[in-house]
Amino acid sequence: MTATSQRASLARYRYPVAALVACLLFGMMELASPWVAGPARVDLNTPLGHLAYQLASQFTPAPSMLRAGTDRRELAYRLFMAGEGSLLAAWVGLLWWRIRPGLARSGRHGNALLGAQLLIALVLDSLAFHFAMATEIAALLPWRRALAWLMLLFALGVGVDAWMLSDARLGLNDASVRALLGVLTLERCLLLLGAALAWLIRQEQRARTALAAANAQLRATQSLLADTVRSSERLRIARDLHDAVGHHLTALKLHLDLAVLDSAGAAPAALATSQDLAQSLLAQVRSVVSAQRQDTRVNLRQALNLLAAGIPHPAIRLAVDSGIEACSPAVAHTLLSCVQEAITNTVRHADASLLTIEIVREGDMAAGRLVDDGRGAASVAEGNGLRGMRERLAAQGGSLAIGKHAACGAQHGFALEFSLPLAGVQA
Repeated sequence: MTATSQRASLARYRYPVAALVACLLFGMMELASPWVAGPARVDLNTPLGHLAYQLASQFTPAPSMLRAGTDRRELAYRLFMAGEGSLLAAWVGLLWWRIRPGLARSGRHGNALLGAQLLIALVLDSLAFHFAMATEIAALLPWRRALAWLMLLFALGVGVDAWMLSDARLGLNDASVRALLGVLTLERCLLLLGAALAWLIRQEQRARTALAAANAQLRATQSLLADTVRSSERLRIARDLHDAVGHHLTALKLHLDLAVLDSAGAAPAALATSQDLAQSLLAQVRSVVSAQRQDTRVNLRQALNLLAAGIPHPAIRLAVDSGIEACSPAVAHTLLSCVQEAITNTVRHADASLLTIEIVREGDMAAGRLVDDGRGAASVAEGNGLRGMRERLAAQGGSLAIGKHAACGAQHGFALEFSLPLAGVQA
């Protein structure tokens, strides 16, 4: 693995691991408070506390003048601690399941997991985990869906607060309950701060990815352009050798042959030696011209490797057949442009963690197959990028298949397949 690939792999795990560590710290703080308070002073005025107390009442006798009810509160405390630890572990586990790199996400599956996390956060009635929920929603969902989930989280959180206050108003009057509910509602405005922070991080990550992709495309194009320029220069030198030096050597050899004939068999030895040298030099020039004309290939593999190595996300698995190096510079440029466009679409739209690129030689044809593990699409409307790819391929006698029409189509994600002649369109 190259240094660039290692940095890309670390970048993929940076934000998920940071989120996981933060939520683990939140969980430890949530467990520390009731553990320090103990059964006598713990506040069970939460949905989980009420449930723990109800369960404890099924297995312990009711308080009376002879029994203070400490055994019931002790059992309720133990049930509360066990339930809170289990729910916190479940919430963190669901979070990692949703944000871990390499996950092929679907909308229905993601909504189910997010709904389970929301239910756990409401049962815990923890502002810290509501804050974490808000950041997760803003970081993973499109802004319209994120806004709807945030409104639901805020409304349900305020509803749980109102329920808990109404159930614990033994020592509070109506004005105190309303004031305390207002304070708790203002505290929940911190959820907007968490969502805004996550949105800024998401925008920064997208900007970094876009910049890295543009830099990788520039380096790959520069490499291919340098090979094309070298190939063109070799071809120009070959033509100059053939047109200038070759023609003059041919004329020189003809004149030497004529001089030998005019000498009527009494030609000097130097003249015969000059004739042989001219013949040998002409053969060498022709050999050099042929070699220069044949060595006009471009290093497409190097350009594609530079392109793939410079993309931080998604990870790119690239396989290039050695027979592809026999393609013409025009075909190499077309192949690189198609791969660039496919990578750009994956980075912008697919939300994928892995893109597999395979370019093979099939007879006199070059075939490319690209599959990602992103969210895919039921139907594909070709934009300027895909339309331009199809036009480039058609100009070289190739074809393009996308989505379900591609032979390499996968169960999930998006598939694309193209083919074109290695020699391109012959003029």
